[in-house]
Amino acid sequence: MIRTFILSAAIGLFGPALGAQDLEVYFLDVGQGDSTLIISPTGTSFLFDAGDNGKGNSVVVPFLTSKGISHLDFVGASHYHADHVGGLDEVWDSGIQCNVAYDRGTNNTPGTQSYSSYASRYSGVRQTVSPGQVVNLGGGATMTCLSVEGQLIGGGSVNISGSSQWENSASVSWLLEYGDFQMFVGGDLTGGGNSTTDVESALASQIGDIDVLQVNHHGSRTSTNSTFTAVLKPEFALVPCGSGNVYGYPKQEVVNRLSYAGRTIAVWSLTDGVGTEAFVDAGGTVELITDGNLYTITAADGTSFTCHVDEQAPSAPGIGDVVTGEFLADPSNSSETDGEWIELTGARVGEAVTLNLIQVNDYTGQNFTIRTGVQLLAGETCLIAADGLPSRNGGVRPIMVWPTGSFSMNNSGDTLATRYISTELDRIDYSSSWPGGNGVSDERMDLLASGSQSNFAAGTSVFGAGDRGTPGDVNDADTTQWGGGNGSWVEVLTPPVRGGLLEMNWHAPGEFNSLYQGWCSLGTSPGFTINGTHIPANQDAAYQLTYALPGWSGFVPINEVMYVNGLVPSGSNLQGLTIYGIFVTYKDVIGQGIDIRTIADPIPMVIQ
Repeated sequence: MIRTFILSAAIGLFGPALGAQDLEVYFLDVGQGDSTLIISPTGTSFLFDAGDNGKGNSVVVPFLTSKGISHLDFVGASHYHADHVGGLDEVWDSGIQCNVAYDRGTNNTPGTQSYSSYASRYSGVRQTVSPGQVVNLGGGATMTCLSVEGQLIGGGSVNISGSSQWENSASVSWLLEYGDFQMFVGGDLTGGGNSTTDVESALASQIGDIDVLQVNHHGSRTSTNSTFTAVLKPEFALVPCGSGNVYGYPKQEVVNRLSYAGRTIAVWSLTDGVGTEAFVDAGGTVELITDGNLYTITAADGTSFTCHVDEQAPSAPGIGDVVTGEFLADPSNSSETDGEWIELTGARVGEAVTLNLIQVNDYTGQNFTIRTGVQLLAGETCLIAADGLPSRNGGVRPIMVWPTGSFSMNNSGDTLATRYISTELDRIDYSSSWPGGNGVSDERMDLLASGSQSNFAAGTSVFGAGDRGTPGDVNDADTTQWGGGNGSWVEVLTPPVRGGLLEMNWHAPGEFNSLYQGWCSLGTSPGFTINGTHIPANQDAAYQLTYALPGWSGFVPINEVMYVNGLVPSGSNLQGLTIYGIFVTYKDVIGQGIDIRTIADPIPMVIQ
């Protein structure tokens, strides 16, 4: 006879502690131009530039509308070139106006239609911003002005009168801060190339180490100089530029300064630019969401990764914490130098692991060291490839690209080793007898087991242009048991004791922003079915009293761990009763209903 497990709000149920709200940043794909939208944790909006003429109507206004923005709190004009301010009058004319528009003022203004249209529309709300001025976005987020017309925060200045690109050198730059997260955005600020004035080097010391860099001047050789990059040390760099642009952006030397063998980071561009190597073509608008400790970058097709900020790194990885989960050494639908890739996978249960400072080595001593703080929970992957343009690498969109010439994989056999400082974390010595081959990847079956040949299987799923494997996804051959099923799993923090608090962590690696729902049940059989997916839990009395608890449903947060709790009644009839904790992650697909993504194995708990 099944006894009823009663959790009653009348005797006290506790929801989860409220977490910090998120800051949102959107790098809009306006082609050859710039436009960045910032939404603070309290909903305050700051639009920085709006692309060229026509892009306000075609890109910026529709995006603002999709976010429910009918009025902007702040607008910022980095400088007065058309590819930055050309769309701002269209935003105003659409009815999306603003409270304040910050710019560099009326000194030496150009006689262009783009500038005059901007100036006339925003005349009543324009304010000349000065270095050191702080804009409070609410919820702890701020924008601090760093430079205007060569005047720098801290009182210094650079004489830009002789710059070959005065308007670019005059750009207004800002530092966005939220918690420990920092991002720099500076329009077309110059760094000394092509007879421009070097404002970047003088400004760099006032900025220091940051997390994210929106690359100046679309990746022109007039920007992002070596001093600037060495001081700022960004872990992620975003290049706004147009596909096939006539300027050749981003320039190869700029990408090389941002990411090289000794400091390999994720460099993304909103488009494929002109086919430069060693960056990722994001394929459109990029989203950044941060809680001040972690930030997640997401491309238009859903490709994403999560990083910790500099001040919030997990503990150092140990042996077996980061493994090569899959690799393709011999592509058939792309060139050898473009189509190779490896998939690094987190294999530490209970705590995330960082890729920062991990070196990837091969047999001949080729190597690169990762300096993007990608954070991986158990089973999460980071795809690193020889090339970041899906159009030429076989249809793969990786997280990052190893620097050209720093690493390669021999078809007939090689070593893939991950090392953290002096500790070797994982090692694979593959040969031509391994399961993969021409156009077929090798997939690790058990991520917690060794890198021996017997632990690998040939990829079977077709991806991209036709090669086989599961780059950036769960391996078809995966048999890893994490303590949960299908990647998600339940961790019991405090077991159920009569009169005490039941506490659990629900881990959902790779499910950030998916919906989740969890509950307790009295049994797992026969369970129930949703859209053809069987859920091993009964919709019984325990289910009815737990599924609606605060925090037991919602969106998977940025750290992909949900803390849940509930007070267990003190009735003596509950002692010895077994209950099961379970949760699922899912998507609500318009027109198709609920699509279950992962199901955590039910965890039995005996009430004491």
